[in-house]
Amino acid sequence: MTVLQELRLGEPYPGRANSLLVHIPTWADMVDFGQGKAQMNHGYSRSVVHPDIRLLSSEILAKVHHDNKECTHSSLLLFSGARAAFSCKHYILLLSQAKDQPILAHSIQVYRVDFSTSSLCRDHHARPSGTTLYAVLYPSAARQDARLFWQRAGPGMSSRLAQQCLQYGSAPRLHAMTAPPTTIQSTPADSHPVYEELCFRIAGYFQHRAAQPQVAHQVAASDVFLYASGMAAIYHVHQSILDWRNGESVNAGLVYEPTMRILQTKGPGLRSYNLGTQADLDRLAAQLEQGSEDVRAVQAIWCECPSNPILQTVDLQCLRRLADQHNILVVVDDSVASFANVDLLGVADVVVSSLSKYFSGYADVMAGSAILNPNSRHYAALQRQLSATYENGLFVEDAIRLESNSRDFLTRMARINETTQYLVSQLLPLVMDPASPLMRIFYPSVCTSRPYYERQMRPAWPEGPRPGYGGVFTMEFADVATSAVFFDHLHVYKGLSFGADVCIASPYMQMTGQAGKKQASSSGISETIIRFSVGLEEAEEILQRINGALEAASVVYSQGYSSL
Repeated sequence: MTVLQELRLGEPYPGRANSLLVHIPTWADMVDFGQGKAQMNHGYSRSVVHPDIRLLSSEILAKVHHDNKECTHSSLLLFSGARAAFSCKHYILLLSQAKDQPILAHSIQVYRVDFSTSSLCRDHHARPSGTTLYAVLYPSAARQDARLFWQRAGPGMSSRLAQQCLQYGSAPRLHAMTAPPTTIQSTPADSHPVYEELCFRIAGYFQHRAAQPQVAHQVAASDVFLYASGMAAIYHVHQSILDWRNGESVNAGLVYEPTMRILQTKGPGLRSYNLGTQADLDRLAAQLEQGSEDVRAVQAIWCECPSNPILQTVDLQCLRRLADQHNILVVVDDSVASFANVDLLGVADVVVSSLSKYFSGYADVMAGSAILNPNSRHYAALQRQLSATYENGLFVEDAIRLESNSRDFLTRMARINETTQYLVSQLLPLVMDPASPLMRIFYPSVCTSRPYYERQMRPAWPEGPRPGYGGVFTMEFADVATSAVFFDHLHVYKGLSFGADVCIASPYMQMTGQAGKKQASSSGISETIIRFSVGLEEAEEILQRINGALEAASVVYSQGYSSL
């Protein structure tokens, strides 16, 4: 393992270009980050804009001011697609409607930014065509709402794309836009074979390792849509369903906080069913049976398998029956387990995934996907809706990195499964030890919802890796003091993500800030939990580091009892 004590707050993982991992070493640092107080130059791509993107943004903003002396905008965000840029503008206007002084539409401007291959520096290879970006300029009053879109809908562009644009030797050409183009113009990069290779690879996992192999139609590459991030996939799927059905959404069980915000702010609203327990599903079924105008407007049920961070699984078979009975879509996010372990197309109309996590596996590229179920009764409509507004936001260099990283996906995931199950088995006895500050372990194999997870597990290859319960588990401690001491003495990487080749720990409630804490506390989740993502390190070494931190936490825990 890397000697992490040498890394300071905000430093990216050493020796890894375009790293998504940024070290946040202490409990206090995590609290500051969640409250927006931590000053970090680097960060997870949706949380902190990459320095190269900031540099490029400054150069383009200076160009705008040079070309238009009357421009007073002080901020902009960059996007790789026109529709994403206009979605950002519309989202800012949507959020501002609830404010005393709403932002006016004309105060937000969108520019097409064209770079020419002829302006590349001589020491760089010319590409088949120029690069086009889209800049959204907005007043300072809209800065927070613009950043919320960046965080919730996925980063508008990647750091690799920014680095390419910074290589151009002359200033770009700017063109003001009033509306997105009616059709998306493809570029030679969009036809790069790497995209087809990725789609075929992902479709192959659903074809050959399906939990229910006997189906009428197999997943094809054309059923896989690639995105610049998992949240970009979620945003586009939700917007596409909204354009089609314009109904309320339902979340059954915990879903990722940015997903919650998108479902709440875009469309008629969101109904939340807490942890997705049987009682919650019974309540949902009863309300659907009432047949009120209100309930009939439900368009889709969203859930995760398993949920982040408490690793519980909803009774997806029950959800599927309810959805079929009431003509509702089911969208499931499999990012925590990954589609190496679970097959959700038997219950979902759409499966969304953060490919940045286990599929990539090395925390150096952002990507996401949406997979359509070809056996869904809604398949034709979904294919039509997603295709009508889809634009390829996954930069070709990111796609190439993703293809390379994902070649060992199954074997890497199998090793992580095995290590995580071993760690959980070693830590479970401590939960029953009165001298231990460890109160509870959350993991699919030890949760009461284990049968629901196992119904969705993939079969093993005849002579290949077996599926498992994933690489994330969560520890709950007796109180904040012992949880903080454990975290501060835990010598693994500490950051915001999961699913990498190295272990990553994070105090979930503190990391997510007030919005995430409110969501979690309403579901009865303790503020003393620490989420642990297992990497490829040796199992005994990981356990040794966990035990070392537990010893420090136990001292504080015993002192607390002795003072009573």
